[in-house]
Amino acid sequence: MTGRVRFLVLARRAYSEALEYHGVLEVPAGEDAARLARERFGSDWLELVLAPDAAVHWVIGPPALEPTA
Repeated sequence: MTGRVRFLVLARRAYSEALEYHGVLEVPAGEDAARLARERFGSDWLELVLAPDAAVHWVIGPPALEPTA
């Protein structure tokens, strides 16, 4: 596989919290995105969610998303 896949990263540490946006993860197609997300954003979350950028339908949102470190 070639190319890259972009994901929006959402997370929370308690069910009483809302999922919050923590950045964008861009990974080579075919790579283990979950493993790369844990490496970059940590694993001390109650929930760490990757939403494929292509599946997101913005109603109001940023003009462009930049990958985060």
